[in-house]
Amino acid sequence: MSRILAAPLKSNSHAFMKSSFIPALIAFGLMSYLAVVQQWSLQEFCWCVWLAGLFYSWTCVMTAAIQMMLTARAQKDYYDANIPLMKKIPPALFALGMIPVALLVGFVGLYLYTWLFSFYGLFLSVFAEMPPVDLFGRNGFINSDFFTPVTYLTDQYWPMILATLAANADGLLRTTPWKRIIFPFKQNEILRIHVMTLLMPFLAMMTRAFFRDAYQQLTIILLIGIFYLLPKKRFEQENMANNPLKKLKRQ
Repeated sequence: MSRILAAPLKSNSHAFMKSSFIPALIAFGLMSYLAVVQQWSLQEFCWCVWLAGLFYSWTCVMTAAIQMMLTARAQKDYYDANIPLMKKIPPALFALGMIPVALLVGFVGLYLYTWLFSFYGLFLSVFAEMPPVDLFGRNGFINSDFFTPVTYLTDQYWPMILATLAANADGLLRTTPWKRIIFPFKQNEILRIHVMTLLMPFLAMMTRAFFRDAYQQLTIILLIGIFYLLPKKRFEQENMANNPLKKLKRQ
C-alpha cells in the first residue's frame, strides 16, 4: 500500500517543482535584462533583493490572514483535529471568532517581518550605501521612518517585486495559512538573501578580474540566478492530520 501511494505523491512533488521552476526562469530572464539595460550597480541590486524579500514576506502574512478568515468555517474539522477544545464551538461562532485571531496574527507577522528587514537594512546602509544617502546612507536609513525608503525603492524597482511574487506564486496558493506565515524561512528566501550578500564580494572580484568594466552586470546576473533558480525545499501541500493519503502511507 505504501508503495502504491508513494508514486502519486512523488509525481505531485515533481509536477510542483516543474511548475514553480518555469516562472522562476522567466523572472530570472526579465530581471537579468533589466539589470543590464538599466545598468544596475551592485548596491542597487542589494536593495532590490531586500525590497523583494520584504514584499514577499508581507504577502505571505497577508494572504495567510485573509485565507484564515475566508476558510475558517470550511476548515473547522482541521482545527478540531488539532485542538480538541474547538469541537465545542459552533461553526458559525468559530468562523466569527477567527476574524480577530487572523487579524492579530497578521499584525504580529507584519510587525516581525518589518522589524527583521529594518534590522537587515541597517547593514545594507553600511555595506551597500547608495544615493540618495539620506535614505540609503550610513546615517540615512537609520534616521528614516522605514516606509519612505520602501516607497522610493518600490517606485524605482517594482518589477523585482512582481517577478518575485510570480516566481513563488505556487507556494502562496498551495500552502496552509499557518505554514505560509513562516514560508520565507521554510523556503529559504531569507537564507538566499544572506547567501547572496556573502557571495557578492567574491563574485565581484572574480568577474572584475576577467571582464573589467562589465563586472557589475555580470555579477548581478549570477546573483539573480542564485535568488531565483536556487532549488527550493519541497513542501507538503496539506498537513498530516488533513491528508488521508499520508495517514495511510504511515500505516
